[in-house]
Amino acid sequence: MRRISLVSQSSTILFLGVVLVTLCACSPCDAGTKSEPLVIVQNGKYGFIDHDGKIVIQPQFLWARDFWRGLGTVYVCGRYLSIDSAGTLLPLRIAIDGKLEVQQKGDKFGFVDSSGQFGIAPTFDEALPFSEGLAAVRSGDKWGFIDTSGNFVIQPRFTAAYYFREGVSTAELDSDSVLIDRSGAVLASQFQYVDLIAEGRVPVTQKEKSGYLDLAGKAVIPLIYDGVSPFSEGLAAVEQGKKWGYVNRDGKLVIPAKFDQAEMFGSGLAAAKFDGKSGFIDKSGEFAFFLAFDAASGFLTGDEESNLSTAPTNVSAFWIDHKFGYVNTAGTVIWGPVNGVPDHPPLFGWSKNDKVASCDGIPESTKARIASFPGSSD
Repeated sequence: MRRISLVSQSSTILFLGVVLVTLCACSPCDAGTKSEPLVIVQNGKYGFIDHDGKIVIQPQFLWARDFWRGLGTVYVCGRYLSIDSAGTLLPLRIAIDGKLEVQQKGDKFGFVDSSGQFGIAPTFDEALPFSEGLAAVRSGDKWGFIDTSGNFVIQPRFTAAYYFREGVSTAELDSDSVLIDRSGAVLASQFQYVDLIAEGRVPVTQKEKSGYLDLAGKAVIPLIYDGVSPFSEGLAAVEQGKKWGYVNRDGKLVIPAKFDQAEMFGSGLAAAKFDGKSGFIDKSGEFAFFLAFDAASGFLTGDEESNLSTAPTNVSAFWIDHKFGYVNTAGTVIWGPVNGVPDHPPLFGWSKNDKVASCDGIPESTKARIASFPGSSD
């Protein structure tokens, strides 16, 4: 899921919401659990549907993102707020209980707890979210990793650092890409780390050919492919001569390279295109159902910490001709495709007109409640 720096609360919201609209192998739609509402846009307003396609929160907001762990996020009266499944607006949940999230104060970064208080003081020049109990932070011009107490467990010596997955992480050491363990020891170098570490396999490229390392840094699937994707549900898409197929964890090509597009498996299905047709294939490589799309997120959702795609879900977003919809694993389109593609917040913040417009249609009693919430306008 893209490597970005969190530079404000608005950026934190962007980091969480951009999954919905950034289509790449490691960033599918964050559809939450199998029961949580999904965001839609209707007549320019954001609302939510359930997994049968029924509107459960009427479209009324200037912006919103999908639910996660029981709450969604909306932009109302110039503020980011949380919303529950009944449509009740709540103060923005900064962090869930027991977790810490990146927060900026002045020009420094720290980590706040669920009460909004700094559990780790804002002393860092840049920071990424925690993953597997460690967070990459920048001190001066070097990156290292801290634990949830704020102590460095890997001293700052990298020119860039990212997320831990399955006990390893990727980083930049001077001009070299490296794979490191939780002690900071270099396990492999001289590779480009091209995608999500998953299921004990690390997708890498070297001299324009791609393959996989294991978690010890050993090449276990030869670097013979023109492109590779992360593993999911025991399979990974690989490219040979502009066509895609799937290998298993032993490197055996179990689905021939015949597809023009092939994405990650989730809930036993993967988005694919072949011979002018598109839809979702099963693990035999046959189409389970056809669906016209330009792109589809697949039946995967984000994990708890770093929002990287691993967990299966029963709804996939899809896009076609600038329209947006949702399809379930049975191949039934539960929403759309219709005009109104969910988007992320503006990169440079909301305008004064946006802040005014975000209050349109909001009852005075609700406005008064919002004004009583802690925090200030965003």
